[in-house]
Amino acid sequence: MEIRCMVAGDFATNCYVVWGGTPGRAVLIDPADDAPSLIRLLDGLELVPEAVLLTHGHYDHILAVPGLQARWPDLPVWCHPLDVPQALTERDMGRTYPTVAAFGGLRPLTDDQVLEAAGLTIQVLHTPGHTPGSVTFRIEDALFTGDTLFHGDIGRTDFPGGDDAQMTGSLARLAALEGDFRVLPGHEEGSTLEEERRENPWLRSAAGL
Repeated sequence: MEIRCMVAGDFATNCYVVWGGTPGRAVLIDPADDAPSLIRLLDGLELVPEAVLLTHGHYDHILAVPGLQARWPDLPVWCHPLDVPQALTERDMGRTYPTVAAFGGLRPLTDDQVLEAAGLTIQVLHTPGHTPGSVTFRIEDALFTGDTLFHGDIGRTDFPGGDDAQMTGSLARLAALEGDFRVLPGHEEGSTLEEERRENPWLRSAAGL
């Protein structure tokens, strides 16, 4: 499995291109912004995306989707239904952004679902707390944790829909996974699950370590 991270947008969000199954095919996780640069990256790698996977619905993780679907109109977007609002737009800091509900090709994620895309097997773990519909994607030895688990930190729970108790449960679930994994978060650098078990105070508290 190959992974390329592109940092994009005003909030320096990590967008991941993942491939290595079906030749020439990839999945995109959290296409944050700057669709033209992401398309150039895909073209340079000679990859066509088969799916967009959203760890959650916050606008700083989704803004490249319209540009990607303009290039690949049949590109599906997978998101947990709890992060798909009724409104097509939202306002924040004086600007208007699309919500996940504005996108075509929406498909629902469910807990413990197993997806097959681009020759990759993707397990969905529902990990609410940052948002009601936050998920973690497990692909081989990697966990794409979105804004649930960071290197030495965790996602905020003070936004609308955030929940401390749910976050604690989600962290405990991740800590209880057998073995070690690469942790590839929605922002900043990655780490490993074993490192987080040793050093992340929030994960350790949630897991009773």
